[in-house]
Order: sequence, then structure tokens, then C-alpha cells
Amino acid sequence: MALLPNSDYLIQQIDGKVILFHRYTEEELVRFDLSDANATAKAQKTIHNLTQLDDEDKAFAHFWSGYFYAHASNGWL
Repeated sequence: MALLPNSDYLIQQIDGKVILFHRYTEEELVRFDLSDANATAKAQKTIHNLTQLDDEDKAFAHFWSGYFYAHASNGWL
């Protein structure tokens, strides 16, 4: 789990999925299968288009999405 810089959003791996959500309301912004490259790419595009996140939070969300995907696709989980 990672807290994004503004502290309002979390990105977390749960049972083979990655979920980006609002910390206090649990509103999901993105959910994707972390072992699927196409799902990860679509999630990256969704993150890019989110109006709820500022540029710094988007950068961290992109980083963590890639991190979770890289670990899943290398069989480290």
C-alpha cells in the first residue's frame, strides 16, 4: 500500500488487483488486474485523465501501478 503525496489517496494491491481509492470515502478511482499488461495500460490512461489528482499524485500513482505490475509479471508474488 502507498499513500499518495497529498494524503487523500491510497493505491493498494489486494488479491491480484490494484486499487486506487480515496482514503476517507473509499471511492474507487481505478481497479485493475495487476498481472494483465493491457489492464495496466488502460489503468495508466485512466490515471492520466483523472481530475481528482494533481500532477504529483498522478506521477506517484503511475509509479506504484508500474511497481505492482512489475512484481506480478516477474512472478515475485
